Amino acid sequence: MSGRTWWQRARTSVRVRITVLGSVFVLLVTAFGSVLIVAAITHSLSNSLIDSARLDAVAINAQLRRGVSPAEAATTGRNDVVVQLVGPDGTVVASDRPERLKVALRTTPGVTESAVVPGLADSFTLVARRATGDTGVALIIVGRSTEQRNETRAETAGVLATAVPLIVLALGLILWISVGRALRPVEVMRDEADRITVAQLRRRLQIPPGEDEIPRLARTLNEMLDRIDEGQRLQRQFVSDASHELRSPLAVIRQAAEIASAYPARVTSEELAADVLAESLRLEELVNALLLLARLEGGDDSAREVVDVDDLVLTEVARARARPGVKIDAHAVGAGQVRGSAVLLGQVVRNLLDNACRHADSVVSVSLAEEDGTVCLVVDDDGPGIPAADRARVFDRFVRLDDARARDEGGSGLGLAIVRKIVDSGGGSVQVTDSPAGGARFTVRLPAVAV
Repeated sequence: MSGRTWWQRARTSVRVRITVLGSVFVLLVTAFGSVLIVAAITHSLSNSLIDSARLDAVAINAQLRRGVSPAEAATTGRNDVVVQLVGPDGTVVASDRPERLKVALRTTPGVTESAVVPGLADSFTLVARRATGDTGVALIIVGRSTEQRNETRAETAGVLATAVPLIVLALGLILWISVGRALRPVEVMRDEADRITVAQLRRRLQIPPGEDEIPRLARTLNEMLDRIDEGQRLQRQFVSDASHELRSPLAVIRQAAEIASAYPARVTSEELAADVLAESLRLEELVNALLLLARLEGGDDSAREVVDVDDLVLTEVARARARPGVKIDAHAVGAGQVRGSAVLLGQVVRNLLDNACRHADSVVSVSLAEEDGTVCLVVDDDGPGIPAADRARVFDRFVRLDDARARDEGGSGLGLAIVRKIVDSGGGSVQVTDSPAGGARFTVRLPAVAV
């Protein structure tokens, strides 16, 4: 692996990004905190120096008031303290270093946090206050050396400059190890998922112990694989069933043509044309149904408009009444509006009526009404009905519960599957129960259009 490829992978690695971002964040926070700590310590020590200098000035003023001479009051004998007593005319009356402190360090009361004293290497914090009483001194100046403050600040900064990188390094190492351990199951799942192919869809990911996000992710991925596996199984079954169904009319057409060719005297052209036409129509109906199912399962986004379902029902009833032998009762058809595709909803009504007419002995009843915010379409027949054990699978593809009947009467086995697909896509439901007439009752409920 080249260096560039390694770097590209490192930049996109979650482990690297979390470690770098966490370390940088902690570095910035600790650096900012270190600056605040050093500033706080420096401020505290500076205030201590100022307070000490003020106390010294108050003590000197008390000595002057007791009659102590300025020269004696200004003498401290300490190297880290300077004292000046300034007269009313601004001249230095006395100091603890008379040979060096001949010029007043301040001429007004106040504080100087860092001042250079002539002849001394250290800097000093100066406090000047007015003297009280008739002592010949107008201003008392006391200076405290800042050497200890500066050393303490430097030592603190040095300790923090060493500790902060070590803390960041330790945290980065902890993050690297922790994130690596947390992501190890994800890497295992990635390797397992990479080995799952179309030929191995039954393999599943190993679920790590625990109830955190990673086990939940593994379970979700396994559920997704279950759905993909089931989809593949249904697709293979669909292709197998479709191939079988398409082969049947083609075989009948070929058989009729072979018989007519072998025995031209026994089969007239009219009989051959009738057989071929009937099987061609059946083949066309089957292909159209397959295409419609494929379009629906592919997420067909048909125009969703307001549809008068009663108009569709009456139109399909008029078409179905042309079939002899079955009476269709539509006196209970009321008004009902839903939102969807008029073409697809018309297909629902047509398939239900065709199914009812095919199984009815003599009468099919159709009703339509709005109730509880839904449009309810009910189709009853007086046929043999559907056993309770078969009602769930009657909406599956290519399912025919009347296999003993002739194929030209049994349908393609796709009509009810199309009904369920269209109704489900419209947010409705369809179910089959016993009909009061003795046969089957199909009930379709779709959301009604809000008035």
